[in-house]
Amino acid sequence: MYLTPRTGIFSLLFCLFGFLASAQTPSVSKTGIVSGIIVDDKNKPVPDVTVMLLGPDSSVIGGDLTKDDGAYTITPVANGKYALRITAIGFNKLTLGNVAITDAAPENKMGRIKLSADVHVLKTVEVQGEKSIIEMQPDKKVYHVDKDISATGKSALDVLQNMPDVTVDADGNVNLRGKSDVTILIDGKPATILGSDIVSALQSLPASSLEDVDIITNPSSKYDAQGSSGIINITTKKDNKLGFNGNISLGAGTSDKYNGSVGLNVRYKKWNVFVNSNFRLNSNYNNTTIDRQNMDSGSLHSYEHAQRHFNGSFNSIGATYDFNKYNSLTVTENLNFMDFNYTDNSYFKNYINTNETGAASSYFTRNSTGSGGPFSYATAVDYKKKFKKKKGEELNIDATLNLSTTKRSQTYYSQYDVTGTGNNLGPTLIELAPSNGINNSFVGWADYTDPLFTKNGKLGIGVKSQFFNFSSHNYPVTDSSNFPGSHPTQILDTFLLANYNYTLQIHAGYVNWSDNFGKFSYQAGLRIEDAIYDATNNVITQQQQYHTSFLDLFPSVFFSYQLPKQQSVYLNYSRRTNRPNFYQMLPYKDVSNPSAITEGNPGLNPEFIHNVELSYCKQDAKGNNIILSTYYQYDQNIIERIPVLHKDIDPVRKIDTTIIQPENLKAGITYGVDVTAHIQLLPGVWDALISLNGFQANILDNDPTLQNSGFSWVGKITTNIKLPMGFNLQVNGSYESPKVVPEGHLQEVYWIDVAIRKNFLKNKATLVLNYSDILNSRKFTTIYDPSPSLRYYEKFYRDRESSIGNITFSYRFGKTLDDKMSKKGQKDNMAPELIKDAKDREGNLKGEEGSGDQGQPAKPGGGNSN
Repeated sequence: MYLTPRTGIFSLLFCLFGFLASAQTPSVSKTGIVSGIIVDDKNKPVPDVTVMLLGPDSSVIGGDLTKDDGAYTITPVANGKYALRITAIGFNKLTLGNVAITDAAPENKMGRIKLSADVHVLKTVEVQGEKSIIEMQPDKKVYHVDKDISATGKSALDVLQNMPDVTVDADGNVNLRGKSDVTILIDGKPATILGSDIVSALQSLPASSLEDVDIITNPSSKYDAQGSSGIINITTKKDNKLGFNGNISLGAGTSDKYNGSVGLNVRYKKWNVFVNSNFRLNSNYNNTTIDRQNMDSGSLHSYEHAQRHFNGSFNSIGATYDFNKYNSLTVTENLNFMDFNYTDNSYFKNYINTNETGAASSYFTRNSTGSGGPFSYATAVDYKKKFKKKKGEELNIDATLNLSTTKRSQTYYSQYDVTGTGNNLGPTLIELAPSNGINNSFVGWADYTDPLFTKNGKLGIGVKSQFFNFSSHNYPVTDSSNFPGSHPTQILDTFLLANYNYTLQIHAGYVNWSDNFGKFSYQAGLRIEDAIYDATNNVITQQQQYHTSFLDLFPSVFFSYQLPKQQSVYLNYSRRTNRPNFYQMLPYKDVSNPSAITEGNPGLNPEFIHNVELSYCKQDAKGNNIILSTYYQYDQNIIERIPVLHKDIDPVRKIDTTIIQPENLKAGITYGVDVTAHIQLLPGVWDALISLNGFQANILDNDPTLQNSGFSWVGKITTNIKLPMGFNLQVNGSYESPKVVPEGHLQEVYWIDVAIRKNFLKNKATLVLNYSDILNSRKFTTIYDPSPSLRYYEKFYRDRESSIGNITFSYRFGKTLDDKMSKKGQKDNMAPELIKDAKDREGNLKGEEGSGDQGQPAKPGGGNSN
């Protein structure tokens, strides 16, 4: 019995390798042939054996996979002397030298070659389990997206909401451990390569384009200091397998949702070229209901139905060239198209009474449309150098240029009925708000790592500069020509006018030292960052200017100790910052809902955070593991969204309006306990990933009415069951308890997702059916309670489409040596130097350093971005 499926159909690929290799070898003859038959110790043919012809420098000249009869043929082969390396899972590796091709003997028939069984390998293969959906490491949690079958056919945002410690609110904002100020990276680079509207981009980005997601709750000084709650690094799919391979997928969901992807990879000798193209057409609805009861007089009921479309196409092409085993260069080009459009229908009823009783005193309706989105492209160049004289000495240099332009158009149609019935609507008021935006950035860094002084000591230093340039300009006009006696021309609407320019420079350097003595390890680092922020907001009467500049230090310290029986403890401290993002500072008013206008605040100041975390990790030989963490965060200048009621702000429509704007409060304190466990309920058949995060949140401010505190918790479970006939069932459940906000609280949220997967066509094809939120319960409600400053009670209810069905078909084609080597995790059974080169190349593609210092994040901090 052999442990690998039939893979001999790709012998033609290795013939191509041989042809290309021989074309580079000077020789008279180019038609030589090496052939033979591979058998086991009982003289039975062995199929699917990898046979490689190696040159004097161990380079791969050609190769083949044996057929059912054990035969292989490598051709054409130029004149010369070669070595033949034979590897197969379950057998000992065999290398034969002095394989010659000459003009006199152009065909070398090797005859029957016998392989001996490797009993140890066979036992290892039999007991090895499947990769878990999450890999828990001391410094981070790695979420393997391909194991989350419920995310198939969905968006990147859907993937994030399934992950431990991560929640996604009604607006699509990502929260980590209950806090929204999380830094999101794409392949270790700023997520702005997708455009400035990260939330909409994540809803457009297909989950099929993702490989892994790293959750880093307490990054070291090697990372940017940005992000108080931590870092989420999304790694997109890239390939580096030897040969040619690819994959395609197509999917459809309820209510006009479609997605597709194509991935191709060619690797030959020193070159690796990859192409990935994805598209997603994502339509959904968002319903908003507001019930507001003023303490003084009057009340409001409003309802808004928005049909939204998040469409996007994400494309990348790249190549890695290995000059030798010490130097490699990767160039990647990304091209992204996104279009976010919507139609919005809403109405608003005002009442004289405070409890929405009796006839409405006025009725107002608004219909609006909007369209447009960013077009962006980014070029990244990564150079990696390893030094010959000292193992572990490395230099990494990276530069990324991103250019993005956005054009949006919005039109509002408003009518007013003074009778309050909605049957006597007056003339239509038309408001137009076209806008243009530019989002450009350049990030460059260099990292150097050198083993020094002690046996395990390692010094890391790095420098980095980031330049961000954002601008947003609109020209809103009001057309009231339908109103009797009004001027028929369009008039500039100064209330909505916003011409905003924003530049940010961040220059940083860090030094990091790590070492270990037996079971004890430590790491200490210091990062210095100089951030310079300038902005101007041009309005009709004046030009508002904003400037912030600060030079600050961000230390970090990490300790770990290995206990008996695969147990470890970790103690970490870091100081970080949270600079307000572009949309938090953009003084643009979103008036799609006139009763709840949102706008940015250009005068925001950055937050500064002290973060301490103590963790315990335990794993066993059965595949069970657990991480238990307790943490404390003190956050200065905490940024929160504050609602303020403005009466009669719109005298024409007579609507009381809440303006919601981010503000700096004095401080926030958060402390809690976080548990993540992967349990083998029935080893190899049924497992479960369980996470629980409970935390106390205290909001402090000089204004006592804005202070609040409360305990919240979030629990998630993902369970996978292998069913008969090759089916896999996955069920995800999540619960978020009530959570405090300034002057109010969020009510509980819970949901259940189910998915089933079936592989067929020798595991090359996969069909996935999934249904999210089967109870249709993922709804968001915010309650604002009356206070001396907030003179009203308000219930803000959000119903975003979440009960969605999807079907996705994917197919993988091609066959590679890496596929062969990775079967059952037995890469060590083949070509070690090729595997090492493959891992190095993969590290370059992902932007990783290899292994981080003392278990800390592998991506260098000079090279990690906010």
